[in-house]
Amino acid sequence: MKLFARSALSLAALVFLLSACAGQGADPTASAEPTRPVRSAPSLPSVPSADAPVTGEVPGEIMANLLADAAERTGVDVDDIEVVQAEAVTWSDGSLGCPEPGMVYTQALVDGYHVIVEAGGEELDFRVTANGGFVLCEQDRPGG
Repeated sequence: MKLFARSALSLAALVFLLSACAGQGADPTASAEPTRPVRSAPSLPSVPSADAPVTGEVPGEIMANLLADAAERTGVDVDDIEVVQAEAVTWSDGSLGCPEPGMVYTQALVDGYHVIVEAGGEELDFRVTANGGFVLCEQDRPGG
């Protein structure tokens, strides 16, 4: 009988200690609401160097290629092109958010960038893959 009483007392003490430890580490001030990151709008240089990222997200080499393409398309000097938006994104599929009618795209998430530049009064909307492949999204396309 002593063994049973001692075992029951030990079990009760163990349960008490475990329940007391279970509440530790919980932050009583923590909210159940998830928080969203707040991103401030950084100032963007008009022409990045080839090895420096723009806004800390778009690699300089990719940006230099986009600016060269924009200059060729518009006839505007690269130095006169303004970067309006440059951010890292994850596209929902291979269309990069700008599907062409009649095309079939890979149905997988695609990491890349969304870059908008202004050249000679014209806004160019580039959709870019992480490896630097890009398309110019025409405004009259669905999704563009």
